[in-house]
Order: sequence, then C-alpha cells, then structure tokens
Amino acid sequence: MLERMKQELVPIDRLERWAGSTDDLERGQLMRACVRLFRAYERECRKRQLLDFDDLLLLAVRMLEKHPSVLRRYSARYPHVLVDEYQDLNLAQERLVELVAGPSDPFIVGDDDQSIYRFRGASRASLERFLTTFPGAQTITLGRNRRSSRRIVAAAAGLIANNLDRLPKQLRSVEPGPAVELWPCPDASSEASAIAQEAGRLIAGGAAPSSIAVLCRTNAIARPIAAALAVERVPHVVIGGRGFHDRPEIKDVIAMLRAVHDPSDVIALARPAAAAVRPLLESLAEAAKAIDVRDLFFDLMEHSRYPGTENVSRFAEDIAEFCESSPDHSLDAFMRYLDLVLLSGEDEEPAQVDAGEAIQVMTIHQSKGLEFDMVFVPSLVEGRLPQWGRSPRFELPPAVLEPLVRGREDLIAEERRLLYVAMTRARRKLFLTWAEHYEGGRRWRPSRFLEELRGASPRAVLQREIPPAAVIVPEVSRNGHRAGPVQLSFSAIAAYKDCPRQYWYRHVQDLPAPQSAEAVHGVILHEVLRRAGELRRQGKPITQARLRSIHREVWSATRFPDQRRAAAFKRNGAAELETYRAQGGLDTPPAYVEEPFSVAVDGWTLRGVIDRIDSTAEGWRIIDYKSGRPIARRRRDLQVALYAVGAKAALSMEAVQLEVVYLASGESVRVEGVAGLMREAEAEGSEVAEGIRSGIFPSRPERRRCRLCPYRLACADAL
Repeated sequence: MLERMKQELVPIDRLERWAGSTDDLERGQLMRACVRLFRAYERECRKRQLLDFDDLLLLAVRMLEKHPSVLRRYSARYPHVLVDEYQDLNLAQERLVELVAGPSDPFIVGDDDQSIYRFRGASRASLERFLTTFPGAQTITLGRNRRSSRRIVAAAAGLIANNLDRLPKQLRSVEPGPAVELWPCPDASSEASAIAQEAGRLIAGGAAPSSIAVLCRTNAIARPIAAALAVERVPHVVIGGRGFHDRPEIKDVIAMLRAVHDPSDVIALARPAAAAVRPLLESLAEAAKAIDVRDLFFDLMEHSRYPGTENVSRFAEDIAEFCESSPDHSLDAFMRYLDLVLLSGEDEEPAQVDAGEAIQVMTIHQSKGLEFDMVFVPSLVEGRLPQWGRSPRFELPPAVLEPLVRGREDLIAEERRLLYVAMTRARRKLFLTWAEHYEGGRRWRPSRFLEELRGASPRAVLQREIPPAAVIVPEVSRNGHRAGPVQLSFSAIAAYKDCPRQYWYRHVQDLPAPQSAEAVHGVILHEVLRRAGELRRQGKPITQARLRSIHREVWSATRFPDQRRAAAFKRNGAAELETYRAQGGLDTPPAYVEEPFSVAVDGWTLRGVIDRIDSTAEGWRIIDYKSGRPIARRRRDLQVALYAVGAKAALSMEAVQLEVVYLASGESVRVEGVAGLMREAEAEGSEVAEGIRSGIFPSRPERRRCRLCPYRLACADAL
C-alpha cells in the first residue's frame, strides 16, 4: 500500500486527512493505523539513511517540481525523450516524463489494450493523461499485427472490443492460420493431460519445444500442467513460479539454519536435506550462540558439503547484507529478520533458468513481449480468468487519488486485456482450455470471455471436446492415514478443504504447528470469556474491573510467542472485551460455556467445543466468538453449522439460532437458514472424511495461503 501511494504521488498527509473525515469509521481507523506505520517506516529510513526504490521516483519528481533550475538543466540535457510501453508506467513515472519532456515533443509508444500491470501502479489511462498533458501530440495508430495469424487476431480483436473505454484501433493481419481451438474438459486432470499430449504431438510433428508455451493466469495453475508434461516425458521448464526463498536449495539451507537455531524444530527436520545432517546441526547449535552468523553459515556449508549453487551463494550474500545493517550478528537475530522477510511475501528473483530446447510454462505477465508458434492458455473459468477482485481492505480510497486517471479501473477489463495479451503471443496456433471441475468438487463456470469470443468471431474459433483422462495421482499425494474411524473438527475439515497436504502434515504426520501471536491472542480472549461466562452462570455480575482482572490473570498465565507485539495485543484485547461487556454481551447468563461434543455423522465422528450456548424464548442460541477480522461467509457458516449439528446430536437441541460475534469490530452477525446449512455442513464433512479414508492428500498451492502455512518449509509444492 505504501509502495502504491508513492507510485500514485499520494502524500501521507492526504491519506491522514481522509481517514479523519470519512464516515466509514472502521476503514478510517484502519487507514490511521496505516499512517502511523508509514510514518514509523519513514523515520526509520531517515535514521538509517535509506531510500527504497519508489522513494527514488517520488523524490526525483519532488526535486524537479520544487527546483525549476534543476528541471531546466535536465530538460536541456535531454531534448529528445522516447518512451516505450507507456501504458506500463505508474503516475510517478509519467510525471517524470511530463516534467523532463515538457518543453519538447516527446515520442511515446504504447497500447492501452496491453495495460496489465495495475498491481504495480500502471493504468491504461496513462495514454489518456499523456494526450491531456500534450494536446498537440500527433497520434499514429498501428493496427496491423505482423506476428499472429488472421484468425488469432480476429478472435483477440473480438474479445478486446468488449472493453468499451479504449482508444479506437482496427486490428488486422494477413497471415494465414488455423482456427483458435476451444477445449472444454471434464476435469483438471483431463485438461492437463490433453495439453501435454497435444504438445507431444506437435513436437513429434517437427515443432521445436521452445516454440511452444503454456501461459497461465497464476503460478498455481501451472503446477498440474507441468506435472502432466513430466508424465508424458515432454521437455519443459517452468519459468518463475517460485521466488528466491521458495527455491528447493534455499528452503534446504533455511531448514538447516532453523534446526541449528532450534534442534527440536520438527518441521525444519522434515526436509530430507536437514534430516540427513542432523548430527552436524546439533553439534553446531551450541557454537551458534557465540559466533557470527556469517561464519556459522560458512561452517555449515563446508561440513555438510551442500552444493554451493548460485542461489546458495546469493543467500550467503543476503546474510552478509543483514550483518552490514544490523549491530546484532547472531543466528537468533538473523532468523527473526528472516521470519519477517518470509511473512512479508516480498521476494527477490532466483537465478535465471536456461530454458534451452523445452516448452516454456509461465504466467501471462511473464510472457509480455515474447512470442511463440503455439500457445496454450488453460483454466479459462470464472474465478481464474477472469480472476475475482482482491480484497479492498488495503486499497487506497479513491478520494485520495488523482481524479483524471485513477480510482476508476475496471478489474474485469484488465483481466480481458490479460487474456488478449496471452492470445497475441501466439504466431500460428492457439488453444484456450478450461475444465468443469477443479479441486474441491464444485462445478466451475466457463469464463465469460469464451462467450465473447464465440459471439464476436465465430469463424475464427473451433470447439473440440476433450474426453476424460485416466486419473493419475502423483505418488507424493498417496499417504496412508491412521487405522480406525475418521475424527474431524471444524479446523480439520477447513484445513483439508484448503489444502489436503496441510491436513496430512498436521493430522497424519503429527507435525506440530507453532501458534502465531494472533492465535494465542484468540486463546486468551476465549479463556477470559469462558471464565466470565462461568461467573455469570453463578449469578455474579461482570463489572469492568472484574473483566480487566480476569484478563490480566489469563494473560499472566499464558506464554505469548511475540514479545515485541505483546503490549499491543494485550491493550487491544482488553479494549475489545470491555466493548463487548459494555454492549451487553455478558448481561445474559449462558446455559453452557466451552461445551465439548463428539457425535457420529455418516461414518465419521464430529468433535468440537462450542464457545457459548444461551437459552432463548424460541429455543437455543449458539454463539461463536471470533478474535480476528470477519472471515468469508462460507467458512463462517460451515463452522457454526457444524456446531449446530453437534448441539443437536449431543445435547438434543432442536430449535437452534446461530450468532457470530466479532470481538475486534464489536459486530454480531445472525446466521440464517440453519437447517440447510446443517445439511451442507454434514455433506462437506462426509466429503472430507471420504478423502481422508482414501489416503490421498494432494497439495493445493496458493500464494497467500502458502505464505502463512506453518508447513511451507517442509512442503515441496509451496508457492
């Protein structure tokens, strides 16, 4: 968010003023917290005399705006300004061009149909702003495509024409070529197999492997296709897909360092590279407390004889850079720093892979500027391409942005441009594929873009039905489970639905996951409310002072995992509990608190603990406390519906209401349609139980989920 503010030339003061005046109190509070964080970051940067990359752009703009003599000098030095790919510029970069080229006639090249970098501040409206700033500019439209065939261009043109707010241009080609093929597939396995087999046929027919590309919306989509190519023994390389810290060799050395730092770290020791040198790691653990982490890493690499690849050498350089900026050169200090780096999700590019003579599998964003004879674009379903919009929680409010060109981007239009870019990478053949079923079992709707293609250019496309493929489960996904009945809680069901592999690590392999600060905070609040509920059942009132006293007792008896944030969590928790009490949340004595249950459901056992049950005139009300921010409705409903199933079977409660209390916001939500939700919850639990009984636990990598997964280091598929 701070990066975007600098790219958009939004001063922190402007965001602070908006946060203080908005009627959206919750969002205003969040933005004020962001302002405090950003100011603290700026103070620390000044203290250390550091600039980040976006500072370089922002300060260059400010310098040229505030010092006309400097601007005149640079304008005179660069009388001719040429900029390519202008649609990919963010506002700060555009402003630099406007300032330096102001007295002259800049020459820019851009295509608003290829503006696909919104996530880093670029906007298709860059060209619109340029024409406003330089009204005398002459526009020359280049409509002829000299790369792709007539039918590919016709299909791409028909698609992009649905973006109404675009600069007009007539797209055409004179090159012959076959129709664009549309492949509906019954399931993900059939889709991946069909792509791999067709690629194999193309190569057998004389195509060079490097002339074929598979372009995916996300890295996660590329995984099953790469696996299918491997099964068919088709030479291929996945470009990108893993950041530096997700490279296998880097995860190996991180695991070894973690095991030196804590010899009981079973997740680190789950990596074979660390387990193979466990005696060495244990012998280095004591020395690690006294020596420089740079020397420790050298000793570790030397005695373990781990291959010194280019990426491992870069990791050693990262350790050296950390020591240059930190007064504490211990392993403990470096591991704390590394944890923050991994949690942030910021990553550097690994060493470049030489693609050689192989099919290239990459994201659409990575393919920009490239071209191939044959291109496959998979997973054209709603939710993948187009991808649904990300959470607006940390989006900049439109009111603080430049009015002409920001705050009015159409996400679907950008997804359409993304598919347009993917399609126009192809010279001769283009295959657009999708499946009816991916993970999770639900039916996926074909992308709206497919219907647009059929409607706008029916003669340019040809649909080909793909038969079901034999289901081949990779060996890595076949793992036994304990004998006996399957026992599930909501958290186990949710873990399996999110990623069966994560469930396997936790519940089959018994790898304990360390609790996060947020999780322990939730445990503390639940224990306080349990004790308060017990006192109310005894007829004792809960005053502000008594609630504060209970909170202090529970906090003192609980080991908090992050002392740096402990004071903030303690303060916020006390405030949230008092707000709930003041709103009447503890006025009614509960009938049950922290009520456990274990019930048989369709061949499996459902277990859980219900936070609170109140007796009402209509029957019973199950109350579930949430210490974090609101979760997805489907996930929320599944949890409380499972509690209703447990209450009905274990406590004979028929008329049940469901309520979710979000302590952080003070919001309470009543869940409707309880009977239907209970049936759905039982069905979902039975589906998970069947998957567990089958002993198949595939990974479902997704970047945000993987970043927060405690088993990320052990998992070979983590993104």
